Amino acid sequence: STYYNAWYILDLENNDYEYANGNSGVFINPSDYDSQNNILYANKVKFNGSQSNRIIKMTTNGDISTINLNTNTNVYFSSVKVSPYSTNQQTDLFLGTQSGRLYKVSNVGNENNVNEIGSTDFPTANISSIDFGSNDNEIMITISNYGVSSIWYTDNGGNSWIEKEGNLPDIPVRWGILHPNDNNFGMIATEIGVWQTNNFLSND
Repeated sequence: STYYNAWYILDLENNDYEYANGNSGVFINPSDYDSQNNILYANKVKFNGSQSNRIIKMTTNGDISTINLNTNTNVYFSSVKVSPYSTNQQTDLFLGTQSGRLYKVSNVGNENNVNEIGSTDFPTANISSIDFGSNDNEIMITISNYGVSSIWYTDNGGNSWIEKEGNLPDIPVRWGILHPNDNNFGMIATEIGVWQTNNFLSND
């Protein structure tokens, strides 16, 4: 992957490659790979808001198509995450935006059924990562701005959210992961290093 949605697809067996140029998105462009169906999904929205509501779908032979999601937002998708619980029959895609909005796209590439699952309590800030627990109703998001609550969690698919800042200092959180077998264990990558917890689900 290079900048603005350009990719090289390498065939190591035949010592060959394909080049695909989507000529869109932002400089460091969020994307994620659907390993069940060998498809890459990536943000298509530009810094200036053009190509709003759109993502790119790219197959392993370099074919690029556009999916318009009608999310009614003109900022770019700052986080793109394929649910690890997707199947060959249905892929669910989760998208966070630069302005703190979160969407679930059910059966992406086919039905493209979009639901906003974030909270009005989220700050208007950059969603930097999305991760899951033992199913895709258990979701953690992180936010990479100063002066905001940076970690949020739901165990019911976004019907309600809990702020999980804990004892963190006021630092941007770049990425977060939950242990898939025990949501009490989590790790985050921050502006000043990696932090971990073994009581993520505690009310304290």
